[in-house]
Amino acid sequence: MAILTADHVEYTYQTKYQTVYALRGVDCAFETGQMTAIVGASGSGKTTLLSLLAGLDVPTGGSIRFRGQSTAELDRDAWRLENVSVIYQNFNLFAHLTALENTAYPLYLQKRPKKQAEDEAAAQLAAVGIRPDQFGRYPRMLSGGEQQRVAIARALAAGSGLILADEPTGNLDEENSRNIFTILRDLAHERERCVVVVTHDMELAQRTDRIVRIQDGRIAGEDE
Repeated sequence: MAILTADHVEYTYQTKYQTVYALRGVDCAFETGQMTAIVGASGSGKTTLLSLLAGLDVPTGGSIRFRGQSTAELDRDAWRLENVSVIYQNFNLFAHLTALENTAYPLYLQKRPKKQAEDEAAAQLAAVGIRPDQFGRYPRMLSGGEQQRVAIARALAAGSGLILADEPTGNLDEENSRNIFTILRDLAHERERCVVVVTHDMELAQRTDRIVRIQDGRIAGEDE
């Protein structure tokens, strides 16, 4: 059953010189327990769609719906805190926080007791292959693959049902890319998360349950 849907989504914005039609009538749905890849050329609209799915903005036409309710009608800050985690290509970890503190950060925001938050963070770090002796390290002391694992652990600690990733392997080598994709796929299949990944890597996209292809702001097709 779909947890998140895009219904006739349009997104336009104005530059100094022109009106840009980033999305043009996009219809698609995303399910719990499924990993979906969104693929397309640079400028096709795939990252714009992911941003709208994450509630970072609202469509200029149509709607994004979470469990049937339009994100335009929600307190999106509160909704994202409870339901959405976004994983980025550049990891987006806090340089002044340790791996454990970065992972616990969303739980601090949720006002969870410090020990409880850090116990949960430790469990999620271990689940993605970060060793206990690495918990106290700062991001600069970790490899790219390890930093992305911490970012995924943070998403898990937050308890989000929606895991949205924008080119999560873009800064990683081939081996780490495969490992990160395996972790994300397992989140969908074993932890019943809805995982949506924007990627330019078609070899990795083929490992997902479903591929949504975007071209010129429109859905060009789907492969399952």
